[in-house]
Amino acid sequence: MIPDERKREFEAAIRRDIPRNMLVEVRTLFPRAAEQADVAVSTSHKAVTDGLPLSRYRQSRSVGLMRYNIIDEAFEQILARNGAEFVKSVPVEYTPDEVKLAPVHLTTGVLGHTMVGFASHRELIDTPVKNATRRALCYQNRGLLPDFFHPPEMFSDRQRLVLIMVRRDPNVLGNIASLTLSVLDSKQETFIYQSDIDDFLANYGADGAASAKRRVVLKPIKGGFKDASGDGSRDQNEK
Repeated sequence: MIPDERKREFEAAIRRDIPRNMLVEVRTLFPRAAEQADVAVSTSHKAVTDGLPLSRYRQSRSVGLMRYNIIDEAFEQILARNGAEFVKSVPVEYTPDEVKLAPVHLTTGVLGHTMVGFASHRELIDTPVKNATRRALCYQNRGLLPDFFHPPEMFSDRQRLVLIMVRRDPNVLGNIASLTLSVLDSKQETFIYQSDIDDFLANYGADGAASAKRRVVLKPIKGGFKDASGDGSRDQNEK
């Protein structure tokens, strides 16, 4: 983790870019998506004559897949409603003289200098599953930690990646245990910064307290990330 002064710099930069209402929607809709996934799977056998209920093991796996897809849908709509641009590629330096654009296959939005995505983990300290897209995205966080040759960069020196980490309740399939706003290092080895989403929201100030209680309703969004990319199948392997 980083010193308090550095932490405040990160938080100020993120709050400048990410509207408070966007995180309010995340806090409201992600748990709803988890509950919807559990209900959809656990009651599916009742929708047909003589349907087969799943074993606990298969139900857990099916709920996990369903939860990911419903959260992905909710997140895409949240990004669109809050004016984010969808990230299709990011620059990656393969050698000092070779920089290429790496494709992004996970739903990711950018607001100002901050890219926002989501991922899941079992424990708060667990970093998300590594894959090609996430490696390319986390590469954008290079320079945030000092090394022997370079001083640390400012958060706003380039576009950075912030992940909303989703941790499900290990005992209740339809519950989410925590939502944390997190910044990973460029090698995906450790979290440089983490904050519970409620704590992060509280420090925006009291100006949006009323909006936090507002009932959030999903609205149809046309031209979403998956439709535009034409690559909806690959995201299943990118969780």
